[in-house]
This record gives sequence, C-alpha cells and structure tokens, in this order.
Amino acid sequence: MSSLLSAELSATCNALGTLNKKTGKYLIDDFTLNTVKDLIRYLRRDGEDHEIRRHFGQTKVLQTDLLPMLVDHWEKEELFDVTLRLLVNLTNPALLLYREEVPVERTARHNYLQILTHLQSYKEEAFTKVETWQVFAKKLAKILEIDWSERDEDTGLIIERILILIRNVLHVPADLDKERRPENDASVHDQVLWALNQAGILDIILYMSSENEKQYFMHIIEIISHLLREQNPTSLADAALQRSVDEKLRDDQELLTMRMAETKERMNKVKMYSSTRHSRFGGTYVIQNMKSISENELISLKPLNKISNLDFNGSKKSKLVKPKNRRPTESGMLERRSAFAIRLFLKEFCIEFLNSSYNPMMHYVKDVLVRAKAQQNDESYYLWAMKFFMEFNRGHDFQIGLVSETLSVPTFHFVQQQMEKYSDMIKVERKRFPVWVRRLHVALRAFRELLQSLRVARGAAAAVRDAARALQAALLYAPEYREFVLALLLAYDENKMPSSYLADLVETEHLFLKLLEEFCKNTGLVVQKKVRKKGKSKKQKPRAPKPKRVETAQWEEVRPQVAAVLRAGVEEYPPPFDAASDTPIDQQKEDCMKKIQKLMRDHKYEGAVGMLRAAREVWPEEGIFGVAGVTEDEELDMLETIYNTDLGVEVDASINEEEAQENSQYEDDDEEEEDTTSVVETDFDFQDFVLRFCHPRVVSACAGVLAREAGGARAAHCALKLLHRVAWDCARPAMLFQASLFLVFQRILDRPAPHREELEKFAIFILRKFTEIASKSNKVFIELLFWKNSKDSVEIEHGYDLYHDQRDKPGRAAWTEEQEEELRSLYMENVAKPESDQDVIDWILDNLIDQTRTRRSVIKKLKELGLIFKAPTKKSNRERQEKVSKEFNEEEDNLLAELWKQYQDSPDPMGLITARMPRKRSKRSFVERMLELGIIQDKNQCRKRRQRKTKSSGDDGDKLNDSSSESEHSSSDDENEARPPLRTINVKRKKPSKKKESSKTKKAERLELSASEIAKLLIQAVESGLSEALKWLAENLEEVALDQEAEGFDPESEGTPLVPISSESVEAMDNPLFVKVLKSIGISPPSDEQETYWRIPSSIHYETIRKRREIVMKAVNKELLVDSTNDTNSTENNAGTTQENNPKDESSDDEDLFDTLRKMRDVSPQKSSHPTSNILNNRKRNRSLSSDDENNRKMQKIDEDDSEEDILSFAKKTLQRDDLPDTEELPADGPADLPAHDSGSAAGAARRRRRRVVSDDSE
Repeated sequence: MSSLLSAELSATCNALGTLNKKTGKYLIDDFTLNTVKDLIRYLRRDGEDHEIRRHFGQTKVLQTDLLPMLVDHWEKEELFDVTLRLLVNLTNPALLLYREEVPVERTARHNYLQILTHLQSYKEEAFTKVETWQVFAKKLAKILEIDWSERDEDTGLIIERILILIRNVLHVPADLDKERRPENDASVHDQVLWALNQAGILDIILYMSSENEKQYFMHIIEIISHLLREQNPTSLADAALQRSVDEKLRDDQELLTMRMAETKERMNKVKMYSSTRHSRFGGTYVIQNMKSISENELISLKPLNKISNLDFNGSKKSKLVKPKNRRPTESGMLERRSAFAIRLFLKEFCIEFLNSSYNPMMHYVKDVLVRAKAQQNDESYYLWAMKFFMEFNRGHDFQIGLVSETLSVPTFHFVQQQMEKYSDMIKVERKRFPVWVRRLHVALRAFRELLQSLRVARGAAAAVRDAARALQAALLYAPEYREFVLALLLAYDENKMPSSYLADLVETEHLFLKLLEEFCKNTGLVVQKKVRKKGKSKKQKPRAPKPKRVETAQWEEVRPQVAAVLRAGVEEYPPPFDAASDTPIDQQKEDCMKKIQKLMRDHKYEGAVGMLRAAREVWPEEGIFGVAGVTEDEELDMLETIYNTDLGVEVDASINEEEAQENSQYEDDDEEEEDTTSVVETDFDFQDFVLRFCHPRVVSACAGVLAREAGGARAAHCALKLLHRVAWDCARPAMLFQASLFLVFQRILDRPAPHREELEKFAIFILRKFTEIASKSNKVFIELLFWKNSKDSVEIEHGYDLYHDQRDKPGRAAWTEEQEEELRSLYMENVAKPESDQDVIDWILDNLIDQTRTRRSVIKKLKELGLIFKAPTKKSNRERQEKVSKEFNEEEDNLLAELWKQYQDSPDPMGLITARMPRKRSKRSFVERMLELGIIQDKNQCRKRRQRKTKSSGDDGDKLNDSSSESEHSSSDDENEARPPLRTINVKRKKPSKKKESSKTKKAERLELSASEIAKLLIQAVESGLSEALKWLAENLEEVALDQEAEGFDPESEGTPLVPISSESVEAMDNPLFVKVLKSIGISPPSDEQETYWRIPSSIHYETIRKRREIVMKAVNKELLVDSTNDTNSTENNAGTTQENNPKDESSDDEDLFDTLRKMRDVSPQKSSHPTSNILNNRKRNRSLSSDDENNRKMQKIDEDDSEEDILSFAKKTLQRDDLPDTEELPADGPADLPAHDSGSAAGAARRRRRRVVSDDSE
C-alpha cells in the first residue's frame, strides 16, 4: 500500500469521531455520516489483494469506532443504516472474498490468513459484549412490532442486514491454537452465544421462525446451523441441571484411559534408557561378537538392555509424509462440549424450535430449494438442520410428530439426489473437490439420521409403527435406495475423503443392512429388479398406420363368458394399489376401473374378474368394487355396468410385426440387437445382497476404520460387523488375509482392553483360519500382500483350479504351436483347391489329427490367427466374389417369365423366384425387370399375401386352421390340380401358474406329429426356399450335440439358445412354416416375455439330436422320399367327414366361448370297421369316462392311411437305423412282426404310437 493511500485512510478513520473516556460515550459531529460513506467507497474500490480491508483490520476501526458509535447513536436511522452496511461488509467471510477457494499462491494465502485473523479479532473483542447485541435486539424488536404487510422496503433491508451480520459473526471459525480451551470451558464462540442469549436475539430468532416471516427462513436456518455447529445433539439432549450417572461414568472412564496411556508411555521411556546398573559415563559402546561393515566391531551410540533392541532406523524418517495433493481434507466438523450454562439454554432453544417452528420452516425451505429460488448450495444448511434436530429429537424425547415433515419418502429422495449430485461433482471439479466432499459428508449424515429415526419409530406406538413399516417398505422396494449406499462405499477414495467420512459411511451401511435384515425376517420383502433383455430394432421402420377403432361387442354376447369365469373362479391376482407411486389414490381407483373395462373388451375375462376382486380387497370401505361376501349375480351386474359405461377407454386394432413386415417393401431392412431394460417384481434375497459386499474395496474401507480408530467404538463395531458378514455369513474369511489388517489385529492383541473384546475374538478367528490354510498351502503368505475378491478367496481356501471350465481342457480350447501350424497348413491347402465345394470348417475338422475339436473352436482359432474368410463355404465365396451384372440376359428373362407363371399364385412368389434364379440379385431388381418385360402390370402383384388365420373362440385366435394355412404355404407345380385339405391340429396352451417357481418349470408348447407329417413339413420348407435356414438349424443341432457329448448329458441345465445371425435365418424365424418345423422337431419357443430366442432343450439326448439333424439334412439334400398317395385319399376322406360332423367349423362371435372350448377338447376318434377310413367326431365331455377315454379326450387324433409296412419302410429310409428310438425321438416305429390282419388291441396300440398330439396339462 502506498503511503499516500495509508495516510488518507488513517485520516478518514480519525474523522469518524472520538470516545470520551470519562463518560464512556462516543462523540460524533455533522461529518460523521459522510465519513462512514467514504469508508464504504474505499472498500468498493478495493483490489484483489484487499489492502484497504486489511488496513481497516490493522487499525481496528470496527472495535474502536464503528461499534461504540452504533451503540450510542443507534436511534439515528440514516447513520444506523449506513454503519450497518459497513459492518456487514467488513465481517464478510474470507472464503467469499476468494470465491470459496483457499488461495494457494504464497502472497494471496498470506493475505487470506491475515483477513481471517482480523475476523477472529472482531469476534473476540467486539461481538462478545452483551451491549453490542442489545442494540440490534432493540432495533429488531422495534421493527417487528410493525406488521409485515405494512413494512416498507428499507425496513425489510435493515432486518436482512442484521441477520446477515449475525451470520457473519457466527461463521468466523475458532482459532484453536490461540484459544486452547478444554472441554466444559467457554470458548469465544460460546461467549458470543451467551451474549446473543442475554441480549434476547435468540428469542427474536425463534419468533421470526414463525409462519409470518417466511421470507427470512433461509437466513434463519443458516444462523441456526452456525449457532449449533460445535454441539453434539445427543449430549445436548442429555444436558440437565445435574450431570447424569452415565455422563459421570463416561467422564471418569475417559480420564482414566488418558491417565493410563500417559503412565504407560512414561514407563516405556524409562525402560528404554534405563539399565540394571547406573551408567557413570556416556559416549559410544562397542557390541562384542558383531561385526560392522568393516572388520571392526559394531558401534552403538546408546546402551542396550537387549540385543533385540538394536535399531538401525534412527537416522531414517519415522513416518511417510504424503504429498499435499494426496492428503485427504478434513471435514471441518468440530464437536466439543461447551460450558454447562451454554448447553442448558441451547437445549431450551432446540426444544422450542422443534415444538413451534421445525416442520413449517423445513417445509418452506425445501420448497424454495426445489424451485431453485435460493442461492446455490444452500441445501447444505437444510441437510444439516435435518440431521441435527432429528438426532436431538431422538435423544431427548422421541416424538415423530415433531419431525414428520422430514421423515417421508420425498425427503429420502431429495437427500439421495443431493448425494448423487455431490458425488458427480467430486469427479467433475477435481480442483475444488474438498468443498464437494464436505457437502457430501453433511448429506450422508442426514441420510444416516433418517435411517436412525426410521428404526426408532418402529418401536413406538402401533400407528407410528405401521407408518414406519410402510415407509420402510416403500424405500426398500426401489433398487435406487438399496444400491446407493453400497455404491458410495465402493467409490470411497482415501486421497480425497477424510477418515471421519469413512466412519460415518461404514456406520450408515451397517444401519441400512440392519434395517433390511430385520424387515426381511419379520415381514418379507418384494422389490423391484432391473433385468436386461435383448430386442431387435429396425434401422428403417415403416410408418405405423393409425389405429382403427374397433366396435366393442354387446354385453349380451359377452355375458355368458363372464358368467362362466365367475363360476369357475380365478387365481390370485396382484393388487392394483401401488404404495410407492406418486399417483393419488383416487386416480389409482379410476385407472383400475379403466383397466377392468379394457380387459373385458379385449376378451380377457379372467384378468378382469381377478382385478375386480383384488381391488375389492384393497378398497373395501367405499364399496366401489363391491363389498365382502357379494354374490356372483351382483358381481355380474357390476361388471355389466363397468362394461357399458363410457370411461374413455379405446380398443385399437394393432397390426402385428409379422403383417407389417409382409406389407413392407421387398428390400430387407437391417436389424440390430439392442439391450432394453425392464423392471420386474421379485422376492428379495438378503443373502444375495450381502454377497455383493464381498468386495476388496469394502474390506479395505473397514480395515481403514479399525486402523485409524476414527469415529470411536461405534464406528469400530460397525466395521467389525461388516467384516463379520463377509467372513462368516458369506464364508469368505480369506478376503481378510491382508498384511495391513493383520497389523491392526497385532496391535489389538498386544494391548487388550474391555471395549475391544469382540474385536479380539474376531482377530483370533481370522488368524486361526489363516494358520489352518497355511498348513495346507504356502502360497497364502504371498496373498497377504494383496486385497482379494470373492473368487480369489474361494481359490485360496479350496484350491486354485476350481473355476476352470471343462471347455478349457487342453484337448478342446488350448492350442499348442504344432496344432496351430497344422490348422494354418490345412486352411492354406483348402484355399489352394477352389474346385472343392465342401464346407471349409467341415473339411478342416475331417483332416485334423485332434478329432475332439468343435466347429466353434476352429472358427475362433482361425480368427485369432488372422485367417478370416467371408463365408463358411468356398461356394458362397465364389458367389460373393463374382460381380453380378446389372443387365439381364435372354436366358434369365425366359426363366423369370416361366417362374412367374409357375409361382404367381403362391403366397410369396418373389421369395420362390429369387431362390431359383441362377444369379443372386435383390427382389426389387427382379420386380423392375418383370415390369420392363410386361410380365406384370403392377408391383403389388409381387407382394406377399396375408395368411388368413381363422380364430377359434376357445383359444382367442391362437389356433390355426391348418386346412387354409398349409394350403397357402404349399407350392404346387400344377395350378389346375386340386389341393387336398390337411388335417386340423389344435394347439392348446397351458395356463400360467402363479407360484414362485412357475417361471422356471414352465413348459413351452410342443407340436408333435407323425414321422410322415414331419417329412412333409421339411420337404415343404425346402420347396419354399428355406434350405439355408435348415442348414443353419442342422449346424446348431450338431454343435449342441458335440458340446453335450463332451460335457456330459445334464437334463436339468438350461437349454441352448438358437440365435439367428444371417439374414436367411432371421427371415426364417418370422416364417410360420419354419416355426412349425422348429416345434415339430422339439425346439422350445421363448417361455415368457423375458426370453427372446428359441432354445434347444437340454432334456433331449445328443443321440436324439443327431437323429433329428440327419432328418433335416436329408430333407435339404432332397433325399427324403414320402409316398403321399394314400395320405391324400385319407386326407380327403377326413376332410369330408369333418365337414359333415362339424358344420359350424367357423364359429361366429355370438357362440359361447366355453361351449366352443368344450367341443374342441371333446373331439375323439370314431371307431370304423374299415382300417383305411378314419373319421373325426365331436362328442360331449362325460365325467364318468374311464381313464383310457380321458386320455383320448385330451388329444385330437391325426391318423395316417399308410399301413404298418409303409411306416417301417419310411423310418428305414429316413433314419437307416435298426434300433428303436427313445421317447424323445421324432419317428415312432411300429413292431416289425405285427400281422397285417390284426385290427385289435395291437393295431390300436400301433395307431396310438403313430399318433402325435399337442399335450395340454391344464385341467
């Protein structure tokens, strides 16, 4: 600072006035007001070094002039206002002057520390006097007598400035090195609190926290947080006129512990330097029989009692010093025990604040924070107040009504949001992370106190206990609350976060696990769980047509089906009420009513009845959904009212993906697999959740708490409990085999103490486990140097080769150098033979020395060696390498015209034509060429035709009329030849079970046919252009058979998914004919919405899989021959008979749903004297049928006209095996020696063996 500026500032300060030492009053003149304004102008022009502010602090103008002037002349309005503005400016926190960052540069840091020293001197010398605060109390009382609606703006500014001044004074941190105050002594902060209380400022603050002064709530909550920052809520709640017995015992115990530690340290020093005989001289000593680096004897600079006390580390650094950028910052939360009188009036202040102001103030402050009306990061004061007063309420006299505003699900959500925000900002603002760590620590303490209060509330009255249980269930239901605390523990960084934060985090984790464990044991928990499933998304999606409004059926048409469901009853239905939802209860009732109407209009009557009865159990009081004990007729009337009422529910006819794909253009859109996340409800498994704590970060964090002894005995107990869960509950004691943790155990066992008894027992348990494993394996000593995960701990305890897969054996996965060279040479040899059309991988497998290799392993190894080919076969390579000319030759034009004449009436003419053309082109190119040649007149002639599906009223349209669908799929060379109608196959569905294990044991639909019908299906698939898809299917079957043969047959394992990759396989999975082929050979469709792919069941033996693959390959190679002459005649006879016996094959919507179902299930074969004529008849179900008749009643018979000799010849042609297949094989052979004339029981048994049905386990 220049001398001229210093002189000007000094002159201005001297012109303020003078203090009369005789009277003790401060004398002013007419220029005092202008002088104070000049000081404000000087501060306004202050630079970044704050030299003017520091000059005012050095001259102590605030203590000697400003405050005495304000005390004596506070009634002068203008002078009081200007002086108050100057006081607020001078007492601004130092961090605010430096933008909340402590400066690092030397000069700036020196200036910062100087300003901080001046603020501490202001607080100690000026604001510890009662007279000073009485002036502000009088001014506030005078202003608050005016109603808030009648105050002007200047008056409101005076109130706000006084509150800011109180905040600034309380914000000044304590100078611990200068004060050196012990416990129960009055510090400078306590003296300021005493002055505020004596002046009546605290009473005014309590008054202002009422409903009428909401605009000052943010200032008040900030003042309260600074007011009580050094207080412990629990000890403050226990403060009384006399010390309690527990407090006396605690104080005596602390004093005794300190005295014992000092005595032991003194004795250790005495023993270190004392000897048996007094040494009369000093100097150096020589240790006999111990050589130094040279040939001389070793020299010691001090006397030794034992040779083991010899230490060569005297000149070395005793402690490793971390660099500044890696030192964790302290949280700045200092708690001390104030003087007894201070604690008494603070306790009364907290009680009054809880009773009168806590709930309304916290409600308003949270609303301000949510609406972003406050300053940034003001939520820290809200979180601190929540933690302090909820803990005080819990320690004083727990009344949940006093803190009901903050004990709710929205509060938990708000706290978690803030913690997530702070955690993210620690990673984003790496240079300012200490500020965000402190805020995260405050939020963590608030979250811990919410859990503490929730646990205490469960032991209160019945109403409070029920509310606490409902709140706890809502919190534990969502995965975000369950996972977040564990995520914080895994994200702990000792270089950024202090040890006090770690202690609070471990205690919070222990408390959360305790709550979760108790709730699971007493009540049981159903939680949300996020699952991932793969779906297909098209890059180019056609525009979805607008939904068409479907006219709903009349109630008279629906009434019989609903009545039948009411009589039959429905299984238990999940309740429609969601306690965790933010939707109001009335809205949930309205939504439930709409869902019931929509289910009935969608013909899902079981769901509608189930939801009605579930809603009646949830909301029985109002009778909207009926009352308990209602009759079926009354329920039917209620459903009629709901069905006919206009609730705004529309039933739209949606076009499924298959029809949309058929109506799309001929170019196939590329498909991509994307992961979609869905939320499902499941029973919570607490043990599985605890297993997630078997993580090296969790163990290291708990070990850090025990090593630093941060947080006291409570934090040590919580850390020990977490380690106990890992070692005992999860059976992972080897995770605790770590050198740093063993050092903690050594220190504990060397110095036993009563409060460490459980820790000593746990240390002995871990050490015994270590010695037990060390006796078996010496490698465990090296494992002491590393933190271990769950897998490592199991390997240490049980052996290091546990997790080796059978597929990792040397014969299957590991390749030697010789085997790699052999594979490379075989590949190059195959490349040198372009005339060979054999599959590359098959040729390599045939010529490999090691015949145990699988196709998958060979392809993987070829990719690793860089021997990548475009397609599996050389034939496909040549096809891809050949450049197809854009111009069509005459030969292709003639063939295109012939094929169009042949297949123009088929459902997919372009699919058949494209497969038979010599050159591979896109469908669009063929269509455009036919337009040019005049073969077709419009592109629409080449589109796929929709396959009409006749809905059966019994199965809601899930059953197919095979006489129409199969006739459309079959391709005939002769257009004029009449196509014989095929037999009807009814596919029945099982009702899903509501048990827990239903999803695992649920069996998919299986379509079982006779051998000849399977052969027909395969031949029809080949003719429809599905040869490539069938080859892909045969490849997968062979791979599964090889894997099963190598790993062993395990029928209980999960099936192998059938994942389509190529465009041919993806198209085939959408083809109904190919889907029917998959069902016929035993491939299982997706069992529920969580599965995407078809699966090859593990219950099918690999021999059976190979037989089925052989049938498929014979069909692809066109070696499968079937004589269908007799079958055609039989089919015509059956069709005619069926039409005669079933004149109402296509039932109208008016027909009763359940009567139709009963008719379809009661189909049974009619006995005929002629062996070649089979007639299908329908008959009513009879309860008195025999067991054989009941078995026959559950199936629909599909007979063949072939004789036993024809079936046997077909089986020999297809399978070429003499042994009979097992129960899982597709063809069923009849006995070879069966006489042809026998039409009795043997023939009936043979016919039953030939018959294939769709099983229905539902009764």
